[in-house]
Amino acid sequence: MSATIKVKIFPDNPDGQIINVPDDSTYEDLLNIMDINQELVILLNDGKAVPIDDIVVEGTVTILKAISGG
Repeated sequence: MSATIKVKIFPDNPDGQIINVPDDSTYEDLLNIMDINQELVILLNDGKAVPIDDIVVEGTVTILKAISGG
C-alpha cells in the first residue's frame, strides 16, 4: 500500500503535484524521494507543522523553502 499526498513547494511549485509514498514513510523519506535538502525547509501537513521523523499521512504537504539573497 501507499499514501497519496499532494505536495506544494513554495516558491517553486505552488500548484502542487500528486505523489505516492510507501506506507510508513517519514517526511524525511519524502524529501529524499524529491531530492530536497531537509535543512533548508519547513514542512506543513494541512497547514500544521510536522516533525521530519513523523510518518507521512494523506493530505496536502506544503514544503516552504528558505530563500536567501542580497
